[in-house]
Amino acid sequence: MHRGCKLQIQTEKGLNKDGDIIIGGHFPLLYTNTYPEATFAQLPQQPYWKTFEIRTFRWGLAMMYAIDEINRSWFLLPNVSLGYSIHASCSMEAKALQGIMCQLSGKAQPVPNFCCWTPSSASVIIGDSLSVTSIPMARILGLYLFPQISYGATVPILSDKYQFPSFFRTTPRQDYQSFGLAGLMVHFGWTWVGILVQDNDFGLLGSQSFKPAIVKAGVCIAFTELLPILYSKTKTRHIIEVIQKSSTNVIVVISTESSVIPVMEEASRMNITGKVWIAYTSWSNAPSISKKEFSNTLTGTLGFALHRGLISGFKDLLYSLHPLRYPENIFVRPFWEELFGCKWPDSNATQAGTVNIFSEGRRFCSGEEKLEELNIPFFDVLNLRVTYSTYMAVYAAAYALHGLLSCKPGKGPFNNGTCANIQNIKPWQAPMSVCSEHCRSGHRKAVREGEPACCFECVQCSEGEIANETDSSECLKCNDDYWSNEKQDKCIPKSIEFLAYSEPLGLILAVISIFYSCLTVVIFIIFWKYNATPIVKANNRSLSYFLLIALILCFLCSLIFIGYPIPATCMFRQVTFGTIFAFCISCVLAKTITVVIAFRASRPGSKLREWMGLQLPIALILTFLCIQVVICVVWLCTTPPYPEFNMKSITGTITVECNEGSTSAFWIVLGYMGGLASVSFVVAFLARKLPASFNEAKYITFSMFVFVIVWLSFIPAYLSTRGKYMVAVEIFAILSSSTGLLSCIFFPKCYIILLRPDMNSKEYLMEKGAFDKNKHNQ
Repeated sequence: MHRGCKLQIQTEKGLNKDGDIIIGGHFPLLYTNTYPEATFAQLPQQPYWKTFEIRTFRWGLAMMYAIDEINRSWFLLPNVSLGYSIHASCSMEAKALQGIMCQLSGKAQPVPNFCCWTPSSASVIIGDSLSVTSIPMARILGLYLFPQISYGATVPILSDKYQFPSFFRTTPRQDYQSFGLAGLMVHFGWTWVGILVQDNDFGLLGSQSFKPAIVKAGVCIAFTELLPILYSKTKTRHIIEVIQKSSTNVIVVISTESSVIPVMEEASRMNITGKVWIAYTSWSNAPSISKKEFSNTLTGTLGFALHRGLISGFKDLLYSLHPLRYPENIFVRPFWEELFGCKWPDSNATQAGTVNIFSEGRRFCSGEEKLEELNIPFFDVLNLRVTYSTYMAVYAAAYALHGLLSCKPGKGPFNNGTCANIQNIKPWQAPMSVCSEHCRSGHRKAVREGEPACCFECVQCSEGEIANETDSSECLKCNDDYWSNEKQDKCIPKSIEFLAYSEPLGLILAVISIFYSCLTVVIFIIFWKYNATPIVKANNRSLSYFLLIALILCFLCSLIFIGYPIPATCMFRQVTFGTIFAFCISCVLAKTITVVIAFRASRPGSKLREWMGLQLPIALILTFLCIQVVICVVWLCTTPPYPEFNMKSITGTITVECNEGSTSAFWIVLGYMGGLASVSFVVAFLARKLPASFNEAKYITFSMFVFVIVWLSFIPAYLSTRGKYMVAVEIFAILSSSTGLLSCIFFPKCYIILLRPDMNSKEYLMEKGAFDKNKHNQ
């Protein structure tokens, strides 16, 4: 049998008081900015705690004071005593979870999934103050439906009852604060602000609600920088450099005080003044920010704060604190030492995890120090904010327990009308009595016909709509440039689509275009080199040069269609394509007519000899081309094409495309090209059997047949596609028709020039021409 291993777990010591029902508490009582490295191979060392947090200790005192009040009450939980189990979360997820496991299992060395409490287990957890620690706590507690009431966590995601079914809070959600800040910007007319965001859930989720709120209000963001959780001199200096270089005078800081202090220290050292700092509730009234050295930097700071409340008799408790009076309270001694800068002679460094909290050279505490002589915010009971939220959280738990224990046997909410057992209260004993389960985010409630409003179906939001809260009665439509994510609980920016050079389709089409344009240049060079040979001279070599130049431009014009559409490319790409192709087909038609005239002029006494030469083809080309140019000029002058963002054609996508301005003008240009091609095809078809030394008509006939087939196929394909594929279809038609002209007209000639020079002679062509003529006369 193999021996197993034992997971090493640190012992967690908290402040405990017995009672019939235990209420757990979590407070960030200790602070450090130095954390030991976690190797996950051995038990990590305890962190070096720099200070004991006096302000957060008052929150814990408010919890203990509320419990003592309730225990003395004759109407709230009579004959039931409340106890507590308070742990220091230290603003660390690991410490918070360790404390939770201790409270759930009832042992200083936590045993996951076991409860060892005697006589009773904890019924509710109060805490934590920070969102970053409250979220992992809520995930663990939610598994057991264990109630958790936070007095400071503000991130909106904690309101999601699907993820956090047992989480509650006595503090407003963070997004309400974001809306308030947006209103503040509008009130003062600030339109240029910088944002500092703590690099954790609290900061990042807070900025997600804050940024859209201020952008919607017309505010522009100068910069957004992340505040490190662990102190980094390099990152802090970088943030200060960004602030110094920026022209904004307003800086919003979404962070807790632990990450703000290093920035303020560096800002004070660099003498940064004249900035208006906007503080979130998490640090706006923190005593550590009120240091004298920060006064010049923070002059003019505006901050949001929680509502305040009064706690009767609480001031007497604060002034009664003394280590000798409360020896069982393990937090009073470090509180006293931090307050007076001294050290008790018999201080146990292991109490409450306060290892290394004291520095050397401190004087010993005498016990004669007077709290009344101190003038510090700790004793200001007229501005209790988080302290009051903690106090109210305890009372909220007490009233819930009171309602549960006020049950009369036989009329209870459990099986057979039974009530909860005070000796064995389970956190999941609160019964569920609903007609329909909660609707998750991404769904809306649809009331069942003929049934009460609380009976409903959960219907998933339609595409482009979201529901970012549970039990939403309606879905919210995303803005035109946003779309719903897969869970349909958040609007995300639509993807932008256009035919780009960087994607495979655009790259392939561009390569083909360049390849065939280069191939056409090579053929042009061949024709130029062999310009004196009979095969080149036949059927007007000048027209062949014009046609090759036109084909080069045809291949290259397709490149204008690729890339991000801008006003210049949108305006000229269709007219460029239409003009070049009109020029190309005009050359083909001129060559065809030249073939016919050449044969007719060879007859004795024919008057067509006067039309032989270059003048007629050029006149025909210019005439046909000018008609197309006029059509294009009218198009550009009346309804020119322009780029636009098409948000409707493809779901969830913004298609950046060119609006042709006038669809009729576009089809007129194509129709004119089709008319020229059809005339050329008919003339070439009729002249295909004419005898000549080298009759091109048959090749032109086939090339025009290919051209017409390609563009007839283009019409249904173009009309049935959307987005970048519509552009790709047009490019494909351009390349295909151009390739058909090049291959059908010039490849046979190149074959003879390069591979069959014996056929490229006057004698061969004369013999072939005579044979064709006799055959035609027969």
